[in-house]
Amino acid sequence: MKQPPDYLLLGHFTRDVLPDGNFIPGGTSLYAALTAHRLGKSVAVVSASAKLPSDWPTGIEVVFHPAPTPLTFENRYTMYGRQQMLHAVAGPIAMADIPHTWCDAPIVHLGPMLQELPEDLIFAFPNALLGVTPQGWMRAWDSQIPTPVQYRPWLPVPELLSRIDVLVVSIEDVQGDEDLVAHYAHTCKLVALTRGSRGSTLFLEGVPHHISAVTAHEIDPTGAGDVFAAALVVFLHEGHNPLSAARIASCVAAASVEGIGVSHVPTRDEVEKRMNKAV
Repeated sequence: MKQPPDYLLLGHFTRDVLPDGNFIPGGTSLYAALTAHRLGKSVAVVSASAKLPSDWPTGIEVVFHPAPTPLTFENRYTMYGRQQMLHAVAGPIAMADIPHTWCDAPIVHLGPMLQELPEDLIFAFPNALLGVTPQGWMRAWDSQIPTPVQYRPWLPVPELLSRIDVLVVSIEDVQGDEDLVAHYAHTCKLVALTRGSRGSTLFLEGVPHHISAVTAHEIDPTGAGDVFAAALVVFLHEGHNPLSAARIASCVAAASVEGIGVSHVPTRDEVEKRMNKAV
């Protein structure tokens, strides 16, 4: 890609272990990249080596840096709830891994999955609209693998939060700690807290606004928050006001849960038709 992409994603694709022992690709970069692509953007991704779907669009360019194994997770469901297990770690992403021309992308999305992005990358793209989905900065683990993934609050310094244009977290990411999200919103100008089928809360300059979920026949909610985040950033960049962009992003996310994996991430035309029906 000789010209900067419209949308640059930094963060590892993952290899997710299924109950039958097979693997499927996952991660914020997978869902967000396909969302931006289907909304008409040229997209580029930097990740550790990973196997992508066989129908991966040629319009999404990927640069892999070497890793012995892809970042690998397994979700185990117990009587006490979901336990996420870590089976393999991939190395960090540095500025040297990013093609020089890509650094001029007008939209940059930092989507760490397991501490692979140094936080100071937040300051590396001063001219971009910067979106962050920080779930990977909220994860800790023991060195002996396989091991359970542990939650740790993400407590960035105010200078980091003030540089972020759009911060998107889920209620699961923060273990239900809404006070932590409100803390982010005191410094970060736009924070979205997603709540699945209960919609989302959009904090604008610290003031919360409820965004209703769009009715959907849910089949697979995996990745819906990442889809929402990518759509929100795209429509903000196109000039929509934040509340309008969030409502459209809710529509995009609702469509995405109506199929398995990324199969139902909608195109722009499909989003417009769905929005018109909702009016």
